[in-house]
Amino acid sequence: MNDQELLSYIYQNADMGVDGILKVLETASGEKLRGALQSQLSEYDQIRSEAMELLRERGSEPEAPSAMAKMTAKVTATVNTMRDSSPQSIAEMMIQGNAMGLTKITRRLGDYDGEDRAVRRLAGKLLSTEQQNIEQMKQFLS
Repeated sequence: MNDQELLSYIYQNADMGVDGILKVLETASGEKLRGALQSQLSEYDQIRSEAMELLRERGSEPEAPSAMAKMTAKVTATVNTMRDSSPQSIAEMMIQGNAMGLTKITRRLGDYDGEDRAVRRLAGKLLSTEQQNIEQMKQFLS
């Protein structure tokens, strides 16, 4: 995997994170949960912006996630929050999404054969964000 491929993945992952959190915020209640989600939203937005900037510096434009992936994520979030919008349910849904993202970025980092420190740093930042988000959401499970 080269620099552009990894940066594109980082951009798409962060973009999906932004979209997912915005959808969940529509129904999330409780000041503490909403604050945690806003914080995560900000982090994903920053990562997405950094990935876009690094892609452009390398002569590429970011590609948005596929329309099907975005629609599937939105429908899933909508259905899940319609069924149960409790903080526990939202936290569980967010943890599942972060765990999937954590697995994928770990796999992508293993496939990355580039030496660009900025790309590695941003991938590490996404990995760390996924881990921190899981830890942050655990408090809402009980």
